Amino acid sequence: MAYLKKRRNTWYVRYHIVEYGKELTITRTLKTKRKDVAEKRLEKLEKLEKNGRIHPLSDNFNPIEILNRLEEEEQNTKCNTVQESLEAFLKSKKHLSSKTVEAYEWAIQHFIDHNGIAFHHPIEMRIDHFENIIFKDDISIQTRHYYFRHFRAWWNWMLDNNIVDFDFFDAIKKKMPKKKESTRPKMITLEELYQVFKAYGEELVRKSKRPDFDAKKVQYWFRPIMCLYTFAGLRKHEAGYSSDLPYSGLKGENLIFKNKELEYIYIPPGKGRKEKEIPIHPILKKELDRYLKVRGEVDQDEYVFIYFGGRFKGRPVSGQVVYKEFKRYAELADVPSSRTLHGMRHRAVTSWIELGLSTADAAFLAGHSNQRVTEKYTHLTAKHLKDKMNRLTNKKDSD
Repeated sequence: MAYLKKRRNTWYVRYHIVEYGKELTITRTLKTKRKDVAEKRLEKLEKLEKNGRIHPLSDNFNPIEILNRLEEEEQNTKCNTVQESLEAFLKSKKHLSSKTVEAYEWAIQHFIDHNGIAFHHPIEMRIDHFENIIFKDDISIQTRHYYFRHFRAWWNWMLDNNIVDFDFFDAIKKKMPKKKESTRPKMITLEELYQVFKAYGEELVRKSKRPDFDAKKVQYWFRPIMCLYTFAGLRKHEAGYSSDLPYSGLKGENLIFKNKELEYIYIPPGKGRKEKEIPIHPILKKELDRYLKVRGEVDQDEYVFIYFGGRFKGRPVSGQVVYKEFKRYAELADVPSSRTLHGMRHRAVTSWIELGLSTADAAFLAGHSNQRVTEKYTHLTAKHLKDKMNRLTNKKDSD
C-alpha cells in the first residue's frame, strides 16, 4: 500500500509492505512541494507496482529516476509517418495552453498539407520542404519567424526522440531576415508601473465616494499580481488562474515562509517543465504582505488571489482578467499600449542579468528549460547599455 506523506514543504511516497510476516515501511522523496504533482507521481508508481515493473524494497529503489525513465519511454515514440510525428509532438505539448497547442498544430499541419508529405517517413523531409513555407512570397518578416519557431520546435522534438538524426535549421536560420527587436517595447519601467498603480488608486478613491461602494469588491489582488510579474518574472497563468492549464494560479503551497516571513515563491513544473524558487524582492514582499493581511491565511490548496465579493466571490482571479485590468489602468495612466504582462517577465529576467546574475542563475529563476532562451536577455542588456553609452557620447560631443 502506498500513500503520500508531507515533511516540511516536500512530499514523499510511503509504502507499507508485509513480507514474510514482517511489516516494513519505505519512505522516498518525490522531490516536489506541490500536492497535485505528488498525486500524479504516486498514481504512476502505483500502476508500475501493480504491473510488477518496480519493487519498493529493492536497494536501488528511486521513484524519481523511475518516473524520469518512464517519461523518456513515453516520449520516445516511434513515428512511421510525418503525420504521426505531428500527433505525437502535440501530445508532448499537452502541458501548454490550448491556444499554444493550436498554433503549433495549425503551422505544422499547413506545412504538411502544402508539401503533400503526410504519409512520408520523417527522415524523407528535406530542407526545401521548410523553405517552401518560410520563404514563400508575400508574407511578412514576422510570419517567416513564426513559421521558423514552430517548425524548429517540432524538429528539435524529433531529434530528441531519435525520430530524425540530422538538423538543417542552422542553415535556414542564416537565411532568415532580421526582425525588429520587439522585446524591449513590451517591458514596463518602474516609473510606468507606479503610474499604473497611481491610476488604480485614483479610481479606487473615486469609487469609494459612491453610495453603492462595496469594499468587498475591491481588486486588492491587482498590485501584488503586477509585482509578481515585474519582480518575480512569473508567466501570466503562473500567478493568474486558467481552467485550461493544470499548473495555473498561485496557491498557498507556492508561498514559502521562514520564521513566519515570506521568503520564496515556489513554482512547480509548468510550461518550461522546470521547478523554480524565486527569492522575494522587497517591493514584492511589501505588496504581498499587505494583500495577505486583507486576504487572511491561505491554506495550501487554496488560490492566493480570489474575489472577495460579488457573483464570483471565492473564485480565483484569471490571468485573462488580470491582463484586461492591466491594459485598462495602463491606458488611464498614459502608459504605452505596447507594454504587456509578458513584457514584465522580460523586464524581470533582464534586470536579474543587469544586477550581475549569471545566465544560468537567471535561467533557473525564470524556469527556462533551455539556457539559450535566457541568453537573448544577455544580448538585450548589452544592446541597452550600448544605446545608453551612445547617448552619453553624443551628449558629450554636443556639449
